[in-house]
Amino acid sequence: MTLQQILDQIPHISNRNYWLVRTEGGKNYDSFLAGKFIGIGYNKITLEDIKAGNTRDEVGVTILANKIKKAYGEDEARPKHSARQLLKFAYEIKKGDIIMIPSENSEYIQFAEISNTIAFNELNNKFDCDLIKRKQIKLLRQVTKASLDPKLFKLMFSHHTITNADQYGEVIDKIINGIFVKEDHAHLVLEVQAKDDVKARSLFKMGDIALDLLDEFCEAEDLDYKSDDFDIKLAVQSPGFIEISGLGMGGIIILGIIIVAIAGGGFSLTYKKDLKTEIKSDGIIEKVRKFLTTRKNNDIKTELLKKHMDSLEIKDPKELIEILKQLDK
Repeated sequence: MTLQQILDQIPHISNRNYWLVRTEGGKNYDSFLAGKFIGIGYNKITLEDIKAGNTRDEVGVTILANKIKKAYGEDEARPKHSARQLLKFAYEIKKGDIIMIPSENSEYIQFAEISNTIAFNELNNKFDCDLIKRKQIKLLRQVTKASLDPKLFKLMFSHHTITNADQYGEVIDKIINGIFVKEDHAHLVLEVQAKDDVKARSLFKMGDIALDLLDEFCEAEDLDYKSDDFDIKLAVQSPGFIEISGLGMGGIIILGIIIVAIAGGGFSLTYKKDLKTEIKSDGIIEKVRKFLTTRKNNDIKTELLKKHMDSLEIKDPKELIEILKQLDK
């Protein structure tokens, strides 16, 4: 297995938008998740009506707003606003975009990915939801309000049916991806789950040891990656995260492999001296295995790193673990 093979499996993020899509006060939350779709109201307005309003100027918005006003009369106080919401749903929310779906009182927030740009009509009230106009989604991750990054709280105060959340994309990326590439930078995100105050000594010692191991490995293997080239962001509220990023994508991957080796997570990096598998001798995983288990004093460093990771309750980087499992078969 090579670094390039691992890199090819890591999510590469580009040209996607982010949205908050409400569920009528939580009424449709379970239906959206069960049916893997999102929907929008105004059942008297068809997809053809919305298509007629999809112009490059305000004329289309006015045409659609007039149809809404005609269909709903005095019950619709803001037809132009509603027209824009319908147009966003039909044409701006596209395949690959990430959406946040809040439950009642936002106790839970489901993150999902749009599976298909084209909206469809569902006339049979499937999944106990009366919203006809729908889009298919892929469920990614559910979090509680208590564990939500505080930077997203302001977004959650928006009561529009659909709200653009592009300005929060950097925050959302870290919630749904533990390792990813965006704008030519690789990102490794480690979740800190310690419920008590994070101990500064454990935090900084963990970083020092992990980065020292990375530098020593790269020097031993004559690889041009240095930890000084990486940026680190911390958010150590409970829970929080440690984000390491940089242009040296291979270095970030190697650091991730070292973390996996220490964390375990059901993926063994134990070096086997009598190895008889299909892994080539120049494979990156096997090199890390050998480095961690045979180099002098590394056993002491790995034990200390494990101790500090346990103190911080670092969550296993499952996304990277799954990639390594698939490639290490």
